[in-house]
Amino acid sequence: MKRKVPALRPGDLIAVVAPSGAVHKEALERGIQVFKEWGFRVKLGDAVFASLGYLAGEDRVRALDFTRAWTDPEVSALVAARGGYGAMRMLPYLDFSVLKRHRKILVGFSDITALHLAFWREMRLVTLHGPMAEMGPEGPGEYNGRILRAALTGQWPPGKLELPAERPLRVLEHGRARGELVGGNLSLIAATIGTRWEIDTRGKILFIEDVGEKPYRVDRMLCQLKLAGKLRDAAGFLIGDFTDCEPDEGQPSLSLSEVLAHYFSGTGKPCLLDVPAGHGKYRAVLPLGVEVEITTQPPEVRFTEGAVGTR
Repeated sequence: MKRKVPALRPGDLIAVVAPSGAVHKEALERGIQVFKEWGFRVKLGDAVFASLGYLAGEDRVRALDFTRAWTDPEVSALVAARGGYGAMRMLPYLDFSVLKRHRKILVGFSDITALHLAFWREMRLVTLHGPMAEMGPEGPGEYNGRILRAALTGQWPPGKLELPAERPLRVLEHGRARGELVGGNLSLIAATIGTRWEIDTRGKILFIEDVGEKPYRVDRMLCQLKLAGKLRDAAGFLIGDFTDCEPDEGQPSLSLSEVLAHYFSGTGKPCLLDVPAGHGKYRAVLPLGVEVEITTQPPEVRFTEGAVGTR
């Protein structure tokens, strides 16, 4: 049975943790200020500003910091400072027999996909694929901020996924499907195949996004998912932003569109493109583990249950 976490109320405490890459202090301070303006209190993990090359400190230290925040009875939500790389390295040092005794909202995307997959596998916990604490000078943006705040406070979902006015969904394959939403960053999904935390797509709606991957690398990862039966088992597909994924100029290559069409066109399973989530301008919150219905006539994503519970 899936588990949900109570919605946040004004005055609740958000812990900002760094499970992945080394943190940019100024960008993090901007995000903390936004959460405070929304009426929440914020505390930083003890090791948020630690660094070890591209990591936010040693694996055991990050895991301990995460565990402290997760088991703190005063904390209601954990928001990742940023992505990058490192969450997967932390997984062996998390004691899920301890973590599953507590319920918190978990927010993040990109490299945080490793945690989304693990927390669903270990405790069937609904988590939020959405904006993280580091923010640029412009803040979260009107769309991103509004959707995140609504998800945290239980104002949405259930209901239709709101789309930016200039960002309609496109149809790659027609159909209609309903199932629990799973997925996240394609690189992390592929990297966890064969591990304890590999994704289960049976009867699910699979969401994918990525950044900085050439079309042949996207092809390779999708081929891996296909050979592992993950595309066959899914009921439908949502394709988010694939940012900076163009081929090298002057080099022979399939386009990203051709790669996606190869794997998702002609399957008889609905597939929607341009879902506003991932590394692009728009970063909608996608509650993972929540039942979603996708239709293609008209193109629409509708969540049929809430992402958070009541106290």
